[in-house]
Amino acid sequence: MRITSTFAMALFLLSGATAQRIGPERVEPLHARPAKEVRPMLRSGNLHEWFIYAYQPQTIPVVDDFSVDRTRHLDADSDDPGVTLTETVYHLEVLGVSTPDMVFMFQAATRLTVDIQPDTVILTTDTLEPVNVRVFDISTYPATWEDHEMWPPYVLRDTVGDPTTDTTYLAPDLVQDSLLVYTVPPADGTYLNPDNTNVPLILWESDHAYVNGTYPIDPPTIGVASFDGMDRDGWPYEAENPNVEGIADVMTSVPLNWPPGTEPADSVYLSFFYQPQGRSGDSDVDPTDSLRVEFYSPGQDSWFLEWATPYTALHPFEQAMVPITYAGYLEDGFRVRFSNRATLGGAVDHWHVDYVRIGLNRSVTDTLLQDVAYVYPANTLLSPWTSVPLAKYNADPAHYMAASVEQTQCNRYNVDALITYGHEMTTDCGNSASRDDGGNVFGNALTTFTSSHAINSGAQPYTYDLGACPGAAFATVKFWTMANPDALRHNDTTSFTQEISNYYSYDDGSAELGYSLNTNGGRIAYRFDTQGQDSLRAVRMYFDPIFTYGDIPNDPRDGSFLLTVWQDLNSAPIYQNISFSNPEYRPWGPDHFVEYALDSTIAVGGTFYVGWTQTNAVRMNLGMDMNRVNNDRMFFNVGNVWQQSAIAGSWMIRPVMVSAVDPFASVPEADEVVMTLFPNPATDEVRLRVPGETPASIELYDATGRRVASERYRTDGVLSIGNVVDGLYVVRALDDNGRSIAQARLVVQRP
Repeated sequence: MRITSTFAMALFLLSGATAQRIGPERVEPLHARPAKEVRPMLRSGNLHEWFIYAYQPQTIPVVDDFSVDRTRHLDADSDDPGVTLTETVYHLEVLGVSTPDMVFMFQAATRLTVDIQPDTVILTTDTLEPVNVRVFDISTYPATWEDHEMWPPYVLRDTVGDPTTDTTYLAPDLVQDSLLVYTVPPADGTYLNPDNTNVPLILWESDHAYVNGTYPIDPPTIGVASFDGMDRDGWPYEAENPNVEGIADVMTSVPLNWPPGTEPADSVYLSFFYQPQGRSGDSDVDPTDSLRVEFYSPGQDSWFLEWATPYTALHPFEQAMVPITYAGYLEDGFRVRFSNRATLGGAVDHWHVDYVRIGLNRSVTDTLLQDVAYVYPANTLLSPWTSVPLAKYNADPAHYMAASVEQTQCNRYNVDALITYGHEMTTDCGNSASRDDGGNVFGNALTTFTSSHAINSGAQPYTYDLGACPGAAFATVKFWTMANPDALRHNDTTSFTQEISNYYSYDDGSAELGYSLNTNGGRIAYRFDTQGQDSLRAVRMYFDPIFTYGDIPNDPRDGSFLLTVWQDLNSAPIYQNISFSNPEYRPWGPDHFVEYALDSTIAVGGTFYVGWTQTNAVRMNLGMDMNRVNNDRMFFNVGNVWQQSAIAGSWMIRPVMVSAVDPFASVPEADEVVMTLFPNPATDEVRLRVPGETPASIELYDATGRRVASERYRTDGVLSIGNVVDGLYVVRALDDNGRSIAQARLVVQRP
């Protein structure tokens, strides 16, 4: 993919080539997917550290379908068990010696000699002898170095006849520093191979590829390794030059050993499934982008490209069969490396890789998998929710539980399998359940089918029993399947943790795209239905992180909106914040929600809608979950008519209710100065009382953020509103400099 925009410095504008528009609505690829608590291999500051990771080799055959994350996460710390200090590399060295106090400058140091004679002063300047300094680059390891002639950072002054020397110290160019090099032992854990042998868990040397279950479409089994234009921290490889192309994510195997006596005649193959694009939304096809496979020859200590395919439009997963015939590969220490050539500016040029197999005695027709597996991760036992407030749930558990939950399974073999399946659940406050849910699916060979798991229905209906939970509850749910024949067991389960605390949600917590409107006054409204009354205090939203460089037009960080609540969409809002909000693009975790507090808690009941009113035309990338479809509850308005969203997915918006316990770390809000309005609601005029200083002028803004009235403040405090239509308004008091000093909401409502 190439970013086709005149504003090449702004990664936000990469969406110009790949955005999908349906009327005023637009969805586009994510700009970033920041990883959770990932530490880079090198950390800078007062201390530099580098970690060398040790790995256990594995013996072929190897299999990985990515239902288990077998990548090595490069997140070691110096005080982790088994981590040892291997080497200290100093920044500065003289004649093989490094000391902590070394400082040098490139400017020649001098000695000034002052000879005071009866009739004159003689000044003599001499250059001091330089020092040959070896300067190591400690931003990488192994460190490289260069030799420089340098001087100590000072100037000397001697006066003839005075035995002391005056020293003037200068700012040094280089200061001693060090790089601490640690060795990290092999990771713990084992993995059960299809032949029932236990092997080391880690198969891939790093976590540059993102192992997940939400980005692909109809994968062979649950879990894939996704490749894109972002690094292991979830940020663009080339943030400042987003159109640059090159090798992006790399997934390299640990050293692989061969069974004794392996020869090319043994018909050795690597096979894997792959899909371009998936749910990324990046439909811009650039044939220079590609997925690549390289093999490593231990004897030659070299990598060779053996397979590649150009980026194409979205298509179903295909299986590649790559023969391993070169004798130079059939040596212990052989390795396989997957990589993608991509635009290095964000979550574009996606490839999804699944079910990697390397084995002997195979042929090009050995494409069948003797495997029954889940296809997508489970995420809820509620319907249609993924979370609801605990107080509401406990008042009527049956109302919120799903009657049944369906899971997608598949049989990848050409023989019918004997299949049974079920699920189990435990909560953190003592409740548990286990069910055998079903039997065989007739004619299941080479099919994808749906298994139905009874929850609050059937012979043994149940609900989460959360009455003993103290304000917030967490339930762990696991779906399982058993099949014969079935070679790989890891993909026979899918599990999740369900939080029931103080908010409503429809999304699964994972964004695949970003959603936006670009209309001043544009509104979005998300429908929620509650039993009885509740108290709404905040709204949580996830905004896709945006990268911008310099002063650009329509900077998404300049987006502005007013939180808005409706009882129904045929009437004026029942609430709108006075304070304007801006999208916050959090960089410290994928799908990290930001909480926006309402100016005051409000009562809601039955059906209500939560959303925003844009106060400018800047696009704001709201996270969009493309795996759960709730657009029948999503509405937008860019004029005078509400329309149902045409984007099949779920906005990542979560209304938050008042609760005794809140697991979410909220964002503190600034205190607002509020004026008093009477009467409110009003018909023709309203009287204002402003605490503190006397206003100079008054402005009136409608629900779209448009100023509809402005006048000088009257001494009687009366504001005429006879010429404005019914609706919700913000009244703002300004001082002589035009600075807002107080504001309040006003409802104009006539009989």
